[in-house]
Amino acid sequence: MNKFTIIALAAASLAAAGCKDEPSAPPLNAPTVEAVSGALSRTSLQPLATGVLAQDRSAVFGTFTYLTLAGILGRDVYRIDASEPRYVQETLGLNPDPGSFAGGGGFAAFYTTIRASTSLIEALPSAPPGEVSDAEKSATSGFLKTINALEYMRLIELRDTVGVPIQSTDALEVTAVSCKESVLGYAAALLDSANTELNSAGGATKLPFALPSGFTAHGRNYGIVSNLVLFNRGVKGKVDVLRAINRKAPNAAAATAAVAELTQALGGAAPGAVSGATFQFGPYYHFVASGSEATANPRADTKIGLNPTVKTDILDGDARASKIVSRSTITGGGISTSITCALCVSTLANQEAPVGILRDEELVLLRAQAYIETGNLAAATADVNSVRTFYGLAPYATFTSKAAAITAVLYEKRYSLLYEGPQRWVDLREYGRLNPTFLRKETLTDPFNAAFPLPRAELNARNLTDNPACTP
Repeated sequence: MNKFTIIALAAASLAAAGCKDEPSAPPLNAPTVEAVSGALSRTSLQPLATGVLAQDRSAVFGTFTYLTLAGILGRDVYRIDASEPRYVQETLGLNPDPGSFAGGGGFAAFYTTIRASTSLIEALPSAPPGEVSDAEKSATSGFLKTINALEYMRLIELRDTVGVPIQSTDALEVTAVSCKESVLGYAAALLDSANTELNSAGGATKLPFALPSGFTAHGRNYGIVSNLVLFNRGVKGKVDVLRAINRKAPNAAAATAAVAELTQALGGAAPGAVSGATFQFGPYYHFVASGSEATANPRADTKIGLNPTVKTDILDGDARASKIVSRSTITGGGISTSITCALCVSTLANQEAPVGILRDEELVLLRAQAYIETGNLAAATADVNSVRTFYGLAPYATFTSKAAAITAVLYEKRYSLLYEGPQRWVDLREYGRLNPTFLRKETLTDPFNAAFPLPRAELNARNLTDNPACTP
């Protein structure tokens, strides 16, 4: 990161505003970096931890980059705004400008989360044992490291082979831009370190602070270490799938590791054995559309529509068709649509609808991807079918080729995770399908963008005008 960004992060609030559903961190009392300069207490730990999670949510939803712009590049979403043509121009028409919101978003806020989280990890030893036990410190550190790894994974989802910096402990250091493989490897190691700490804390240990309700209200309470281990292994499995399907440098060992990690995250369930009743289990982001901390779900937007292919490509009998609804036609930049997602209609309920961070349904399909890379097509078929049949479609016979298996899992992920993040864009990119051979051109000049650039501020700090070569 450049020194100007780092200085801004160091001066900024650890979290800007606490989560609405966690009343112990009102926005006027948001914790700052200086708040961790003294000894922690159990009381001071609560707003600091809440602040990290509030900043994490802001990093994902504070701009349109991670959810909407990545969805546009994945050919699932449109955002057509007559007053802001760059939603089309800099995604489906030309390349994103590093100085615009389109090219420069989805970056600094993730590092703010990492800085806040790391500052809190470094402060944990100062908490007296009578205030916070050693087991609770290990659990807290393991949880925060998992969040940090999640941020690095998201940064690479957006920047791909451009690479991103790995944040230094020196707030003024301009660190090198690390390549995708190095960043994913760093995230993987961070997750394993976190897992060690979580396991040393003991499965029955509870975090010494209350989590926002999105972490407790959807099938599991992630304030308990045994469930945090599942979350950690799920994130590690996702990172290892990304390493395994990396089109530039596929990592076979990561595929094998991902199978084991995702199986653990799914409670040890065998291929095809995960119940659809648990598909919605996982941690979520919650939203509140009114009040002093109003943060509405950005999907509930009258300017949002779905790419028409979302409707034309769905199979007859697929119950996920209920996610697609008609809307008044919107047109701009050479594209138009008359459909949107059911959760995109701008109602109060949709403005407050939660968004999953990593649901069991995604874990099952990630494991199918891992099985494909290991050559176990029978197991991949079983996991794909467990999702497919849940939504009313006939099961596949065992896949006979890797290509057929990939096509099948891409279909299921598209409709199971519709407008929940950049998953489809990432999959199309890594499987070599983000091109005119597999997809139609959305505009005459559609460049099939595979990555966002580094923001202009990062380039300026390095006296550059374009993305530098990353460091392996």
